[in-house]
Amino acid sequence: MTKTVIIGGGISGLAAAYSLQQTAGECADFLLLESSPRLGGKITSDAGDGFLVEGGPDSFLTQKSATLDLCRTLGLGDQLMGSNSTATPSTYVYSNGRLHPMPEGMMLMAPTMILPILRSKLISWPAKLRMGLEVFVRRAPKGIDESLAGFVRRRLGSELLEKIAGPLMAGIHAGDPERLSLRSTFPMFADMEQANGSLVLGMMRRRKAQAGKPAASKQPSMFTTLSGGLQQLPDALVRHLDPQRIRVNCRVRSIASEGPQYRIALDDGSSILADNVVFTTPAYVTAGIVQELDPVLAERLRSIRYVSTATVSLGFRRSELTCPLNGFGFIVPASESRRINACSWSSTKFNHRAPDDCVLLRVFVGGALAENLAEQDEASLVSLARNELREIMGITATPVLARAYSWRRSNPQYEVGHSKLLEEIDDGANSHPGLYLAGAAYRGSGIPDCIQSSVNTVLKLTQRDKLQHKANNLRHQPTLIPIPAAS
Repeated sequence: MTKTVIIGGGISGLAAAYSLQQTAGECADFLLLESSPRLGGKITSDAGDGFLVEGGPDSFLTQKSATLDLCRTLGLGDQLMGSNSTATPSTYVYSNGRLHPMPEGMMLMAPTMILPILRSKLISWPAKLRMGLEVFVRRAPKGIDESLAGFVRRRLGSELLEKIAGPLMAGIHAGDPERLSLRSTFPMFADMEQANGSLVLGMMRRRKAQAGKPAASKQPSMFTTLSGGLQQLPDALVRHLDPQRIRVNCRVRSIASEGPQYRIALDDGSSILADNVVFTTPAYVTAGIVQELDPVLAERLRSIRYVSTATVSLGFRRSELTCPLNGFGFIVPASESRRINACSWSSTKFNHRAPDDCVLLRVFVGGALAENLAEQDEASLVSLARNELREIMGITATPVLARAYSWRRSNPQYEVGHSKLLEEIDDGANSHPGLYLAGAAYRGSGIPDCIQSSVNTVLKLTQRDKLQHKANNLRHQPTLIPIPAAS
């Protein structure tokens, strides 16, 4: 029986352990190692006094089914909850000192409807004209790895990039749109350009096709969460895992080959021998562990940039606010020179986030363009968020709840050249049979991507083990020597 060590106890590591346990059943021989005292990584929920605060992600996309499927398998199906329906607009853009409604029908960067764009006061008439000319813009050569900013600027113009596409799309990755790779972050738009020759035409055709589907087959809410907080997901995974196969406060120092196996050295001076090692840690952490085993692979892993972010949740008495919260929140373009990137109106977006007489707002700080702001202490982050909301929304009330979470070097950046870098990383990892890489650093940083990455990794691992087991059996079968017949 082969032994597998999983390094990292975030959602990727927990999903890998659960998938391995489900695949191999009672025969599964694995050990999950987590350096911190808690499991779940950035997924953390804090409930108290009627509020439910999410420190990291507050929801996941339903377009990718991995998280939905896992929740249902774990018995959390009755806890799934979509975002509320709200009268349009659902999102605002802070521009020139005020909040403007996002034009109806915008899908990240691409409009699906013309009239809302024409009526919008957010976009100038020259910019509207430039967007109208998008249908005449030539396709990019196939295979080009273009920056997100370069793509939007080329197809739709600089103003749409600055006011809508940049803050929306880069905000998802906490990145700099001038450096993020379109092909690695939002490949659907690159594919749409190649297939339709135009984003505007492609989005309109897509909208028309969706409208023609029967009501029962239409997509559920784009954003889904769990009624008791997203931490229900890692907590459920931990409950389903054998506790004897999990070790917290256990930091891995290095890894070395020992014949066909790997010797994993721990900080306490002990070591573990394993046939398979699955890394779900951030790429720079993995790099430090594999440095002695493969310096070239370590260097490539360190090439994946990470940035710091923070969230600040503030609860207010509803009666003390004068601004209506008739939407999901607002985004802030970098050109506005504010100290926050966005604000989510959590208690409007999802139910059960605040008492009936209160509201809950969540402010986003930091990212690639302002990392230093995210690395402040909790008191400074709360003060920053309150000052910004005072100036942007006119909120002068004292919060009845304040929570800040700083996530240092937590968000991987898929920058131009990321796909080529992944090929080199894969080549390096594949040169060490039994060594696997999974998680947010590689092919998607959302919760569904992390879970799917772990499921795919366990599938590869178990297939390799089966082939290895079959080969070992063939080698140990007795050789039958024919006895010549008597003359």
